[in-house]
Amino acid sequence: MSIAVLDKAFSILEVLARTGRPLSLAELAEEGRLPKPTVHRILRSLRELGYVENTDRRGCYALSERLSSLRAHGRDAALRAKAEPLMAGLHARFDETVNLGVLEGVYVRYAHVLETTQALRWIVKPGARDLFHTTALGRAIVAALPTEPQARLVAKACATLPARGRKAARARLETELAATRARGCALEEEETVAGVACAAISLGELGEPLAGISVSVPVHRFPAALRDQLTAALRQLHLSASDTAAHA
Repeated sequence: MSIAVLDKAFSILEVLARTGRPLSLAELAEEGRLPKPTVHRILRSLRELGYVENTDRRGCYALSERLSSLRAHGRDAALRAKAEPLMAGLHARFDETVNLGVLEGVYVRYAHVLETTQALRWIVKPGARDLFHTTALGRAIVAALPTEPQARLVAKACATLPARGRKAARARLETELAATRARGCALEEEETVAGVACAAISLGELGEPLAGISVSVPVHRFPAALRDQLTAALRQLHLSASDTAAHA
């Protein structure tokens, strides 16, 4: 990409940041003083890279959560320092993959991973993202949020689904979030990846309400007894974190 194209791309990003609202192609071209075909080509590239997204307003564009992740590396280091003792304890006890995730919009970004030493495994790379409602990690974080932001996230996530069945999907998600709160941890089996189950908790009690940790296990290594042990261990970590926060 030439310097001229980079200059135009940053001009578009700056317009979106300055206005603070979704803009149409025509508005971006006018604000950026650029030809519409040029703006369209650059927007397509920025969207493919994940820095710009289409909004509910038809034909409009907005900055994505990924831009904020460019500033997240220092924050990730502080978050890892808090989470690693918990992650290491789970890894030592179960020898399964332990993930640290951060909620960014309707996505969970994986910030750190401790890999299992066992041969058969599913490893997600740091920086990868999943929609929060498809993962135990995302549901654990969102279930622990206050009512208003939780409701906004549920509505935003469900808005991307086909209109037919959207109401039922929202009801299922709200039921699962309620079950997660009652259970003390989130569970999912083969919803994100075939053959993989996960259990997760929020790190809100550690002062990180937008973060959580999960343990990923191949389903053939996840009998009911192990599921019970893992969920009990996660609930205990949650309670321990609550006690620590209360006495801090």
